[in-house]
Amino acid sequence: MCKSIIRQFVIPLLAALLFLPLATVRSAQALTCQVNPNKVDINLSYHGATLTVTGENTAGDELIIRIGNAAGETHYKYMGKAGGFFWMKKGDVGFKNVPGVYLLYTSRDIEHLLDPAGQQANLIGYEALKAAAEMETASDELNGNEARWKEEFIRFKEHQNLYAIHSGTITRQHGAASDTYQAEVAWPYQAAPGTYTVEAMAVRNGQVVERSQVEFTVGRTGVVAWLSNLAFNRPAVYGIMAVVVAIIAGFAVGMVFRKGGGAH
Repeated sequence: MCKSIIRQFVIPLLAALLFLPLATVRSAQALTCQVNPNKVDINLSYHGATLTVTGENTAGDELIIRIGNAAGETHYKYMGKAGGFFWMKKGDVGFKNVPGVYLLYTSRDIEHLLDPAGQQANLIGYEALKAAAEMETASDELNGNEARWKEEFIRFKEHQNLYAIHSGTITRQHGAASDTYQAEVAWPYQAAPGTYTVEAMAVRNGQVVERSQVEFTVGRTGVVAWLSNLAFNRPAVYGIMAVVVAIIAGFAVGMVFRKGGGAH
């Protein structure tokens, strides 16, 4: 009788308890993130690159992908009218706590993913960037109007293709326990060489619940790397080479357009 009870009730219960943690793990897929390629080469034919960001996430979660580098400091000359007639450079303006590159990809509009407090806490969207940025200038003309010039700074970075927000551009394949996602990134040739981070964020019920990130590098190769090294480390030799190349180019152009028989 006792053995029968054990076979009918105890053994199935122990088996259920044993496999319960495995079932729990399978029900939620940890967020992953990969980028391909993970190295972008700047060569003579370089004009930007196409990056593919892929990964897995828990079924049903919304996604945000942020691509960029560490926040830093940047300085510009600003233009203004002198005497109300002529445009000229009138002074300096600097911005602190701003990334050089800021590319954002989302599965839905930002407003449907995070509230303003959540956007600011996670540095998502231009309003969050403007709140984090600090403007510095000695110009009385610019002081007191930081909101306008922060907006102009972001528009300028957009014009350079270094800042962009692409809402609803993450494509997903839904599964029972997990989803897969993919985003195609048009990497701008204007971005400086360096190390950049791709950070994926899973959003659930208006909160960022999980993060995963990976890095990739952008660097000069071949002749471009050699010339850059020469310009920075041996500027005199680089200057002589530039003059020689200019002379040869001028001579070649003159030969092309030269008319036979001498000058007329």
